[in-house]
Parts: sequence; structure tokens; C-alpha cells
Amino acid sequence: MRRESTAVSTLRRAYGTSRYGQLHYAAAGPNGTTDKTPVVCFHQSPISGAQFKLFQRAMAVDRLVLCPDTPGFGGSEGPSRLPQIADYAAAMGDWLDGLKLGPVDALGFHTGTLVAMELAILRPELVRRLSLTSLALFSDAERERNRKIFGNPRPLFDDPDYLGRYYRDQVSAADPAISEVRRLELFTERMRAGANSWWGPAAVFAYDTAERAKLVSQPTLLLVMRDTLADATRRASALFPRSRVVERLDWHGPTAWDAKATEVAGDVSRYFDGAA
Repeated sequence: MRRESTAVSTLRRAYGTSRYGQLHYAAAGPNGTTDKTPVVCFHQSPISGAQFKLFQRAMAVDRLVLCPDTPGFGGSEGPSRLPQIADYAAAMGDWLDGLKLGPVDALGFHTGTLVAMELAILRPELVRRLSLTSLALFSDAERERNRKIFGNPRPLFDDPDYLGRYYRDQVSAADPAISEVRRLELFTERMRAGANSWWGPAAVFAYDTAERAKLVSQPTLLLVMRDTLADATRRASALFPRSRVVERLDWHGPTAWDAKATEVAGDVSRYFDGAA
């Protein structure tokens, strides 16, 4: 079925609605019509849909691509108390219901892998295929270690050096594969979540990825890039009923969405089109 594209080749921003209020998203796609299934990209925490900006443009040459901000991040209104992954996924279902696009293909990175997974489980009529990179799958020991580091409030008001260290880590000393201007943009998106920036990671560590993955009925691409969750993503192939693993260890996971945007879009497009 051919559909009118709701976006143009340049990126546009808009708001939809979820159970938490306004939900901000960026949309891009071809002019005119397309028969490709729309793609929704779920980001890492604590960033926003802006994480996918270059990838989104590369992916949108022949299909509508939407990059929402998870509730409480970017420009989206968030919950008033600590949410679970199921809460984030349900809010994304609200938003997609309002757009009336029909089934979509869902892509996730880090936290976004779980939001995409859970949406596919809760609302199988909304999700046709999945592409997951850096799947948040942990052993019990890994979960507890990461929870202590990332799953608690940040010392924004207690440590006067925290912001400077974080800036150096994310901007001045970060991977030169992406420009300083782009690194600053992503740093700014990270800071927008404010005091609740840890809520996304906390939801990740409370989620039973191994058990929930077994309930995913959709075809799933596990795209393994070089980062801390490469082994976890590879291991997950035994859990998903219908998975395919593609190894791209020459791509660095956190920067590939910028530095290898066209190449990543090619792999994902081929899978969503059924050719991989």
C-alpha cells in the first residue's frame, strides 16, 4: 500500500501526545509518496532523538523516519515518578496511535533497544520488524555493577567538578570521529534531562531483558557494533525467536550513527526491506 509521506527531505520537528503530555519528535522522509514502512528510532539515555540526526537523514531517502524523545528527555514531557520500560513503551504506543501511521519498523540503541522490544511485545500490531544495536542484556553481576554507577541520581548539586568532568568526557576528550560542534550538541541534549537523567538507565536495570526477549514475535536484526554491549547483543540471538545477527565490529557503536550514518542506514534498510 502506497502512502503519502508526512515529512519532507529536510528534517522537521513536531509534537504528538502521550500519557505524560506532549511528546517531541523529529521527522524526515522523501517528497511525495512511498510504499516503505515508516521507521521509528528509540534513543539511548540520557540523550534524545537528536542522537540519530545524521542517520535519520540517510535512512529517510525513501521512507518516513521518526525520532521521538523518550518521555522526560529532550523536548518530551515526562512522568512524575520513576518509570519502568513498559511505561516508556506504552507512552510511545499512545504517540503512534495519534499519528495513525499503521505498522512501523522499530530501531533501538542501548535504552532504546528495550523500549523498542517492549513496544513490540505490548503492541504487536504496531511493530512489523525490529533492529537492535547494543542490546541492554546483563548478567546479575553486570546489572548490579552498572546500577550502582548509572542507575542513581547524578551529583549535579553535590560535586562542583561533576559538570566539568562530564563536559571533558563527552566533548573535549570524546571520539574525534564526530565534530566538536556535534559533540557539543549531544552534550546539550544529555543535560536537558536535568536531575532525572538517571531515570532511563534505572528503568533499564529493572527490566528482565532475557525473559522479555523470548516474547518478541517479530523478525529482529541484532546489529553488533564495537562497544561495551557487543557481546550482550551477540548472546541475545539465542533468546529472540526470529533473530539475525550482523557483525559490524569496525563500527564504533556510540559514534556510528554519525560517522557511519550512510553505511548503518544501508544495513538497516536492507533488513527492513527483507533483503538481509
